Amino acid sequence: MAEMTGTGRATTSGHAAQRARAGAWQRSLSRRGSTVVVAGEQSLVADAVRAALTTRGHAVRPVNWPVNGVLAAPRGDGTGGPADVGLLISDLDRWSRVCAADLVLRRIETRWVVITTAPRGAAWGAVLDAGALTVLPAATGLDETNRVLAAVASGQAGMAPAERAALRRIWSEAQQERQVVRERLRSLTPREREVLRMLYSGRPVTVIAERLGISPATVRSQVKSVLRKLEVNTQLGAVATLGRMLRVDVEGSLPA
Repeated sequence: MAEMTGTGRATTSGHAAQRARAGAWQRSLSRRGSTVVVAGEQSLVADAVRAALTTRGHAVRPVNWPVNGVLAAPRGDGTGGPADVGLLISDLDRWSRVCAADLVLRRIETRWVVITTAPRGAAWGAVLDAGALTVLPAATGLDETNRVLAAVASGQAGMAPAERAALRRIWSEAQQERQVVRERLRSLTPREREVLRMLYSGRPVTVIAERLGISPATVRSQVKSVLRKLEVNTQLGAVATLGRMLRVDVEGSLPA
C-alpha cells in the first residue's frame, strides 16, 4: 500500500477532528438538553411532544401554527434566544398544510426536523425544499426523535444528499403536474364544472339532467367536453383529476 502523504494525513486528521467535535457536542446536548422550538398544526399533539421533550431535559418553546397564511408571534415568555433545533409536526396531507409548514420553515431560522404522517414522496420533498434538514415518519419513537434532534442540533446534515435531492425532485415534478391540472380545470365552463362536481359526488347522468333541468343528451355532451379539456378518456379519469385537486386545495372546490 502506498504511503499516505503529509497532506493526506492532515486531511484525514482534520475530518477526524470534525467528527470528534460533532460527537462531543451531540453528547453534550444529550446530557444538558437543547433549546427546541416546536410547531404543530394540532395543538394537542404539539403540546404532548413539547411535554415529552421537556422530560428529556430540553428547553422547549412553542410556535404558533400559521392561520390564513399568517405566522403569529411565537408563544412563550419571549426570553429565549435562537433555538438549537426545531421540530415541526404536520400531516402534510393538504395543500394548505404544506403551505403553512413552508411558511414556518422559511420564517423561523433554525435547524429543522419534520415529523409527518405523509408517505415518503412529494410532501417530504416540499419541506426539504423549504429548508428542513431531515424528515421522520410519524411512527418514530421518542428515543429516536431525541437522538435525531441532538444530531441535527450538533450540525449533522440529517439526510443523505442523494436522498434529499431525489425527494426535492419529486416535489418539483408534483408542483408542475398540479399546475397543469389547475389550468385544465380552469378551462371548464361554469356548467361543465357543475357537471363534474356532480359526477364526483357519484350522481349518474340521468340524475344530473334532472337536477339541472336539461336532457341526458345535453349532459352527455357536456361530459364529453369535460373529458376533452381534462385530457382524459373516461368519467372515472375526470373524477380522479378533480379528486387530486380536492385533496390538496383547502377550499375543496374547483379553481376559479
